[in-house]
Amino acid sequence: MKRQGGFSLLVVMALGIVMSCVLLTFFKVVPVYSEYYAIKKTVDELAATSGKSDDELRRAFANRMPIQDIVSVKPADLLILATPGATGVGVRYRREVPLAGNVGLVFSFEHQAGAPVLTANN
Repeated sequence: MKRQGGFSLLVVMALGIVMSCVLLTFFKVVPVYSEYYAIKKTVDELAATSGKSDDELRRAFANRMPIQDIVSVKPADLLILATPGATGVGVRYRREVPLAGNVGLVFSFEHQAGAPVLTANN
Protein backbone atom coordinates (compact mmCIF):
# COMPACT_ATOMS: atom_id res chain seq x y z
CA MET A 1 0.00 0.00 0.00
CA LYS A 2 1.27 3.46 -0.97
CA ARG A 3 1.56 6.21 1.59
CA GLN A 4 -0.45 9.30 0.65
CA GLY A 5 1.16 12.73 0.69
CA GLY A 6 -0.25 16.23 0.59
CA PHE A 7 -1.23 19.18 2.65
CA SER A 8 -3.02 18.72 5.91
CA LEU A 9 -6.03 20.81 6.84
CA LEU A 10 -3.91 22.79 9.29
CA VAL A 11 -1.41 23.79 6.59
CA VAL A 12 -4.20 24.83 4.21
CA MET A 13 -5.80 26.96 6.93
CA ALA A 14 -2.45 28.58 7.81
CA LEU A 15 -1.84 29.38 4.13
CA GLY A 16 -5.33 30.87 3.90
CA ILE A 17 -4.69 33.13 6.89
CA VAL A 18 -1.34 34.31 5.54
CA MET A 19 -2.77 34.96 2.06
CA SER A 20 -5.73 36.89 3.49
CA CYS A 21 -3.36 39.10 5.51
CA VAL A 22 -1.26 39.79 2.43
CA LEU A 23 -4.36 40.61 0.34
CA LEU A 24 -5.77 42.88 3.07
CA THR A 25 -2.51 44.82 3.20
CA PHE A 26 -2.33 45.02 -0.60
CA PHE A 27 -5.89 46.34 -0.92
CA LYS A 28 -5.23 48.97 1.77
CA VAL A 29 -1.89 50.13 0.30
CA VAL A 30 -2.85 50.41 -3.39
CA PRO A 31 -5.27 53.36 -2.94
CA VAL A 32 -2.66 55.28 -0.94
CA TYR A 33 -0.10 55.05 -3.75
CA SER A 34 -2.77 55.72 -6.36
CA GLU A 35 -3.60 58.97 -4.58
CA TYR A 36 0.11 59.85 -4.30
CA TYR A 37 0.58 59.51 -8.06
CA ALA A 38 -2.53 61.67 -8.64
CA ILE A 39 -1.11 64.35 -6.32
CA LYS A 40 2.27 64.09 -8.01
CA LYS A 41 0.70 64.52 -11.46
CA THR A 42 -1.35 67.50 -10.31
CA VAL A 43 1.65 69.20 -8.66
CA ASP A 44 3.72 68.68 -11.82
CA GLU A 45 0.97 70.23 -13.94
CA LEU A 46 0.62 73.20 -11.59
CA ALA A 47 4.37 73.82 -11.60
CA ALA A 48 4.38 73.80 -15.41
CA THR A 49 2.00 76.76 -15.52
CA SER A 50 3.79 80.07 -15.14
CA GLY A 51 2.51 83.55 -14.42
CA LYS A 52 -0.15 82.50 -11.89
CA SER A 53 -0.41 83.69 -8.32
CA ASP A 54 -0.46 81.49 -5.22
CA ASP A 55 -4.24 81.83 -4.93
CA GLU A 56 -4.79 80.85 -8.56
CA LEU A 57 -2.60 77.77 -8.17
CA ARG A 58 -4.39 76.75 -4.97
CA ARG A 59 -7.76 77.24 -6.66
CA ALA A 60 -6.62 75.12 -9.63
CA PHE A 61 -5.54 72.39 -7.19
CA ALA A 62 -8.89 72.60 -5.36
CA ASN A 63 -10.71 72.22 -8.69
CA ARG A 64 -8.75 69.06 -9.50
CA MET A 65 -9.17 67.45 -6.08
CA PRO A 66 -12.59 65.84 -6.69
CA ILE A 67 -11.65 64.73 -10.19
CA GLN A 68 -8.41 63.07 -9.07
CA ASP A 69 -10.01 61.78 -5.82
CA ILE A 70 -7.47 63.58 -3.63
CA VAL A 71 -8.41 63.62 0.06
CA SER A 72 -5.08 63.67 1.93
CA VAL A 73 -3.88 67.08 0.79
CA LYS A 74 -5.75 70.38 0.98
CA PRO A 75 -4.86 73.47 -1.08
CA ALA A 76 -3.50 75.13 2.07
CA ASP A 77 -0.96 72.28 2.41
CA LEU A 78 0.79 73.23 -0.84
CA LEU A 79 4.09 75.08 -0.62
CA ILE A 80 4.18 77.48 -3.56
CA LEU A 81 6.95 79.72 -4.85
CA ALA A 82 5.51 81.87 -7.63
CA THR A 83 7.89 84.34 -9.19
CA PRO A 84 7.72 85.89 -12.66
CA GLY A 85 10.55 83.65 -13.84
CA ALA A 86 9.71 80.34 -12.23
CA THR A 87 6.98 78.50 -10.40
CA GLY A 88 7.67 75.89 -7.75
CA VAL A 89 5.05 73.73 -6.08
CA GLY A 90 5.72 71.20 -3.35
CA VAL A 91 3.81 69.09 -0.90
CA ARG A 92 4.74 67.00 2.12
CA TYR A 93 2.13 64.91 3.93
CA ARG A 94 1.47 61.78 5.96
CA ARG A 95 -1.29 59.25 5.46
CA GLU A 96 -2.36 56.78 8.14
CA VAL A 97 -4.13 53.59 7.09
CA PRO A 98 -5.77 51.42 9.75
CA LEU A 99 -5.43 47.68 9.15
CA ALA A 100 -7.16 45.90 12.02
CA GLY A 101 -7.82 46.99 15.57
CA ASN A 102 -4.98 49.19 16.74
CA VAL A 103 -2.63 48.08 13.94
CA GLY A 104 -2.03 50.45 11.06
CA LEU A 105 0.43 51.78 8.53
CA VAL A 106 1.84 55.31 8.25
CA PHE A 107 3.06 56.62 4.89
CA SER A 108 5.11 59.81 4.50
CA PHE A 109 5.13 61.39 1.06
CA GLU A 110 6.98 64.35 -0.39
CA HIS A 111 7.06 65.78 -3.91
CA GLN A 112 8.12 69.03 -5.49
CA ALA A 113 8.15 70.29 -9.05
CA GLY A 114 9.59 73.37 -10.67
CA ALA A 115 11.68 75.66 -8.51
CA PRO A 116 12.81 74.04 -5.24
CA VAL A 117 10.39 74.84 -2.39
CA LEU A 118 10.87 71.98 0.10
CA THR A 119 13.65 72.15 2.64
CA ALA A 120 14.41 70.08 5.70
CA ASN A 121 12.70 72.66 7.93
CA ASN A 122 9.25 72.91 6.29
